[in-house]
Amino acid sequence: MRLSATLFALLFLASSSVLGIGEDDIGFAAASSIPPHVMAAFAKSPLSDKYAFSTHINPFYVQGDFNGDGKLDTAILIKQKATGKSGIAIVHGGSTTVRVLGAGRAFSNGGDNFSWLDAWYSYAKGKVGQGAEEGVPPKLIGDAIMVIKTESASALVYWAGTQYRWYQQGD
Repeated sequence: MRLSATLFALLFLASSSVLGIGEDDIGFAAASSIPPHVMAAFAKSPLSDKYAFSTHINPFYVQGDFNGDGKLDTAILIKQKATGKSGIAIVHGGSTTVRVLGAGRAFSNGGDNFSWLDAWYSYAKGKVGQGAEEGVPPKLIGDAIMVIKTESASALVYWAGTQYRWYQQGD
């Protein structure tokens, strides 16, 4: 019985140091729900010193094949530790590179703080209808991320081959 408690405590401390959990603790259950490839990417990245995972909306991560390579990718909510600015970190399946949108880094109309974000979901690859932007809607390489400020605006965040881009859906 004592060994179980010790093992539990060690696992919690290990996951806490990888996540950078401290004052902004997302909780053990939420931390335990993060996919292993995301945990590994953050563990290998210097970004874990600057960002913490956030659970300010549910779900706090979404998955899809965002870059169209046939592997499952994960977008997870984060916040910049120094400023509290919210954003999204994206980890492509099979990669340890973490891409940060917002959270202190300007990203198109989303700005550098996604604190406005109150709903989101994985948008399946397919035809994109005309949004609020002029011009031809993007042709998706993979799934996209629909980011939403309910009763206000929405946009698609999509992979354009080398970087993520923004397509305003509604205002």
